[in-house]
Amino acid sequence: MVLSADQVALIGQVFESYVLEHHRDDILGILREADDQAHYPVVVDALTLFETNMEIGEYFNAFPSEVLPIFDSALRRAALAALQDTADTAQLSLKQNLHARVSGLPVCPELTREHIPKTKDVGHFLSVTGTVIRTSSVKVLEFERSYICNKCKHVFAVKADFEQYYAFCRPSACLNEEGCNSIKFTCLSGTASSPTCCRDYQEIKIQEQVQRLSVGSIPRCMVVVLEDDLVDSCKSGDDITVYGVVMQRWKPFHEGSRCDLEIVLKANYVKVNNEQLAGVVIDEEVRKEFEDFWERHRNDPLAGRNEILASLCPQVFGLYLVKLAVAMVLAGGVQRTDATGTRIRGESHLLLVGDPGTGKSQFLKYAVKIMPRSVLTAGIGSTSAGILCFGIHHDPLGLCSIMFLLQPINPSSPNWICLAEFQKTLT
Repeated sequence: MVLSADQVALIGQVFESYVLEHHRDDILGILREADDQAHYPVVVDALTLFETNMEIGEYFNAFPSEVLPIFDSALRRAALAALQDTADTAQLSLKQNLHARVSGLPVCPELTREHIPKTKDVGHFLSVTGTVIRTSSVKVLEFERSYICNKCKHVFAVKADFEQYYAFCRPSACLNEEGCNSIKFTCLSGTASSPTCCRDYQEIKIQEQVQRLSVGSIPRCMVVVLEDDLVDSCKSGDDITVYGVVMQRWKPFHEGSRCDLEIVLKANYVKVNNEQLAGVVIDEEVRKEFEDFWERHRNDPLAGRNEILASLCPQVFGLYLVKLAVAMVLAGGVQRTDATGTRIRGESHLLLVGDPGTGKSQFLKYAVKIMPRSVLTAGIGSTSAGILCFGIHHDPLGLCSIMFLLQPINPSSPNWICLAEFQKTLT
């Protein structure tokens, strides 16, 4: 069953009026942006939308893959209407790459999952919570090609098939409505007559959160496909909630070999939950204690710093410079984005080098003790701890760098890795 023209018109009208009523400020903020080619999201609360029109909720749950493009088209019409209704349009420009991102699904077993979906969930829009264990590099994906009929010169577009890893299926006959049945075409994509239609593309792999599984259960993994503005929205180790359509895909058929199907989640919206999980509730008493402490050392803040360092790893005497370095790494920095859009992490690495018995492992154990998301391991046992040393690279300057792959199979999904006996990873 497919949606009729009347149903498509109804969905578009309801969603257009909804975003104009609830998200007009968001749309105007996007219209003020300078980049006309960038992709802009408008996050819509599903519960509020479904309360506006229950029929829309039924169509969305039954045909999510068909309804989401209707939402995007209605969002572009709403942006045009908002632009026309604004008196001062000097600093506004219409954006074509607008995407409706649906979040806030009702909390029920049919729509919200803490476990990896199964085959029966294919075609349904779900909310899946998990931990990112792997992210691929961002790639350029060609999602549409233009063809011209050699007989009637009719130009038509063919979209890549998601279920076949974005393969292009050559049409069997001309798509001209006048009845041309020619089977000879010429591809225009990549030539001077028509530019190639491309978008950003990335795949990540999420794993079930171990603390939410029953005893003895092995966490399962699932591939999540990110496109356009969702690319680079999360990194390995993040706890995320993905809203998307469960789909299946397979590679091209080959004679004599079995076709293997894979269940993937095509993301519509990604919500990072790290801030919520890491948030610490500080009551007024603790806050007052901090304020009083720094008030006492207002004239000499370095003395307050030294008092904090004296309490850091108390089983090790002295070594205030090392304790200061450990404290600075534990506190971390601020992530920033440079002019080119590259995100630069705020956290730094720390390498402790010294003779045996100088307390290196004591500092690592103390760091793991006070950090909630961490893991302590030795070089010889790094693989069993979920850290795989998978590459040793020698650059032209003769420097050696070791690359680590983090597979958070532990309940903590660590953000902190304390690796002792580092040299044993090289053997």
